[in-house]
Amino acid sequence: MIIRRGATDPRLLVDVVVAVVVAVLSVIDVAATSASGRPGLRPADGLAYALVIVGSLNLFWRRRAPIAVLAAVSAVLIAMYLREYGVLLSVLGLPALYAVAAHEAHRRWGWSAMVIASGALVATASVTVLDKDDGFAALTALSMGAFMTAAIVAGVLVRNRQRIFVDTARRAAAAEADRLAEAERAVAIERRRIAREMHDVVAHSMSVIAVQAAAGREIVHGDPDRAAEVFVRIESVGREALAELRRMLGVLRDTGDGAAALTPQPGLADLAAAVAHLSASGVATDLVVDGPQRGLAPGIELAAYRIAQEALTNVRKHAGRAASATVRITYRTGSLVVEVTDDGCGDTNGWSRLGAGQGLIGMRERVEIYGGQLSAGSRPNGGFAVRAVLPIVDDSRHGSVNGGREAGS
Repeated sequence: MIIRRGATDPRLLVDVVVAVVVAVLSVIDVAATSASGRPGLRPADGLAYALVIVGSLNLFWRRRAPIAVLAAVSAVLIAMYLREYGVLLSVLGLPALYAVAAHEAHRRWGWSAMVIASGALVATASVTVLDKDDGFAALTALSMGAFMTAAIVAGVLVRNRQRIFVDTARRAAAAEADRLAEAERAVAIERRRIAREMHDVVAHSMSVIAVQAAAGREIVHGDPDRAAEVFVRIESVGREALAELRRMLGVLRDTGDGAAALTPQPGLADLAAAVAHLSASGVATDLVVDGPQRGLAPGIELAAYRIAQEALTNVRKHAGRAASATVRITYRTGSLVVEVTDDGCGDTNGWSRLGAGQGLIGMRERVEIYGGQLSAGSRPNGGFAVRAVLPIVDDSRHGSVNGGREAGS
């Protein structure tokens, strides 16, 4: 039973070992003193050995009931002194004093117990063990008091050290909880912002559908072929709006900012202005577009723009005036890749701390909405790189959607 419990709580095995070792050493001490044959000493008998064994085994409970253990051990020592077995049994008494100093929860009770027990032991030893035929053993009494004091001081130091560890762990846990709460708040804020922007995208799509439907109604009889094209555009924009609605339902929307709904949402065409603005601020920045450009879903364009915008903001904050940056937009068959790299100061520029910041959280949220991938980290030759891959489901439809948007404008 003890072994099984000790496997989960190592302190239990330590308590067993301490009790057994003290019992063995105390028995040896009694036996050696009895074998010395000094005059005036009572030879060790069964009671002497029983007392030291019982007192030693009590040390097993020294963590859970330190005052009770000290009382039991003190009673054993006083009995040994009064029966004049001639042993001080410091190895039995010192662990009990140490346990009260280190483990007793009620400090006032603990100090009272240590003072009373120490005084009783010193007083009893002074009229028995220390009062020898050749006079009072003052040096032995002094050393006895010194060892008791050392045991108490050691217990207090260990107790204070454990308290420091506990307080440090508690503060670390509180700081971690605060960090997680702040991260959750940042995620919630960013999700509301993303949902609001996606709402604006869907609202634009609905307005396009309304305009195109009105135009189709006017020309359906006079120009059926052109009306068919209009209806194809309506279908494309409608499917796209449904997809955006599904994504938007996955995040919270803050409807408190009514002015934001009146502002047109940016797209990839607005990246040139953002790059020019960063270059004007002192960080030379280039915009590179690879692959055949084509119209994309407004939500995809908005996500790509926001990712690049956030990355450029952090370049301006952390890369330094001497740095340069590149924004690369790559059109692939099934995806859009947004890369922002700089040759700034690497991890020392503060990018490494973005893991829990709202900037990178916002990027991740936007990428995850579309089932894409995001990577951010230091470059081997210095600087930092952000790379986002946004999947594109159907390129051909998005081309017609763009045309629908132009027709409805």
